[in-house]
Amino acid sequence: EYMGERPSPTPFAMLLERLDHHNTPKALLIAPSRKPTSFQKLLQNRRRVILVASLVAIISVVTAATLWHYNQRKAPQSEVPTQIHIALGNPEGTAMVISWVTPNVRTGKVLLRVLGSNFTTIFNQTEDARQYSYEYYYQSGTYVSGFTHHVKLTNLMPLTTYQYSCGVDGAMSGNFTFKTWGSHPLSNPFTFILMGDLGQTADSKTTRDHAIASGFGYYPTILVGDLSYADSAMNPKEWPFPCDQARWDSWGELIQPLAASSPLMVLPGNHETEYNPEVASQVPFIAYQTRFRMPSVESGATEGNLYYSFDTPFAHVIMLNSYDGPTFSGPYNSSTLQYQWLARDLAKVDRNRTAWVIVAMHSPWYNSNTAHHDEDQEVYMRRAMEPLLHQYGVDLVFAGHVHAYERMFPVYDNQTLPGAATYINIGDGGNREGPANDYYPQPSWSAFRESQFGFGLLKLYNGTHAHWTWHRNKDKVTTVGDEVWLVKNWWLQGNGAKENIVTGVTAFSGKSEQ
Repeated sequence: EYMGERPSPTPFAMLLERLDHHNTPKALLIAPSRKPTSFQKLLQNRRRVILVASLVAIISVVTAATLWHYNQRKAPQSEVPTQIHIALGNPEGTAMVISWVTPNVRTGKVLLRVLGSNFTTIFNQTEDARQYSYEYYYQSGTYVSGFTHHVKLTNLMPLTTYQYSCGVDGAMSGNFTFKTWGSHPLSNPFTFILMGDLGQTADSKTTRDHAIASGFGYYPTILVGDLSYADSAMNPKEWPFPCDQARWDSWGELIQPLAASSPLMVLPGNHETEYNPEVASQVPFIAYQTRFRMPSVESGATEGNLYYSFDTPFAHVIMLNSYDGPTFSGPYNSSTLQYQWLARDLAKVDRNRTAWVIVAMHSPWYNSNTAHHDEDQEVYMRRAMEPLLHQYGVDLVFAGHVHAYERMFPVYDNQTLPGAATYINIGDGGNREGPANDYYPQPSWSAFRESQFGFGLLKLYNGTHAHWTWHRNKDKVTTVGDEVWLVKNWWLQGNGAKENIVTGVTAFSGKSEQ
């Protein structure tokens, strides 16, 4: 028999007792002097289980609603998106991916409307934003990124200017615009902005500003690797340059004025690997793979943003990874996923409908500068893949890595060859390492070279004529340092050319009409 003071029942126990007594039929109420039957015990236990389960469900719903309310309705101004950039969402150009970064919010949406229209379409984020951590090798501590959001806009109309904003209620971005083209050019000519090894210096900002001032800021920007120079796995934070993952955030802010309207199509350079093979604590390309969303899956690739392709009016563009393999130096042969994908991708191009095939990569296959000359990535990748590009009649190949500008004559297997691909190195975007000033004696396949920062514009007028200009940054306003017309050889043959060459292009000096 209990001799002490009986403890007071808890509110939850009182609730159970009241509900149990209230809901139990009088015929089944347990008399104090009568022992409950097994059936009565079963009823009582079942009701308690149902009641507890109901309470748990209610608490779960309330908790989820509270979290949703925080993410969707009560986001503070500190959660306004930063580092906004766009990219093509499919090879055809009828989809666009909007990307941005927030400190804490994981969900988001994009409000889209045709410019000038009052009708808004809401595209909700269909996957959680991604965050990554980076354990420094040369310094103590761990960098934890913000949350990177990617929202894909689909079924876009061609030749249309759209206005968009992104974020969550209470923390939406300002309005930005972009234009679509589908299978049609925005206007004649269709133009690419090309740059490489950009970094985030005063020269980098000049390159960005000159690209915007060119008037072609709604066209795609192809950036051939070496983006932010975070370099976290390469050097100590203090030497020779600051090396920190936070540089990705500042670079995202720097590129936003261009990339929020111009689809930013990127590929990896050596400064994106961010991996030291002596320490296996990091995933190679972790920042690059998290912060961007290229149309790789849509173009049949299987390794994230490392390689992919897309189409524009008049052209098929292929973006390759120079740093393939476990040590970032190959192999590049037919045993690799990238080579197999490249062979399939080239084979699918209908040259009766697609006149220009353009390839971009980071490490140049042809380079007369002493910087980065004949590195493993250049020698082995060219040896494996150049025959494939030549077989399918690739017209132009752009690369970076060397911080200087150089344009080649058509060249194949280290020999000048009419009808072969024309190579152009554009790794002079403005990075902190400065221009590469030293050259070897100029080989026969080198047409023009200059060690200055700048960027390029490739204008496709139609299936036979393109105009290329390289713009140097050393003056307050951009000036043209190199300028040529690139004319298809098959067109020249039909217009009086003596040589029987039907592939590739021939360069002619001359100014553009626009």
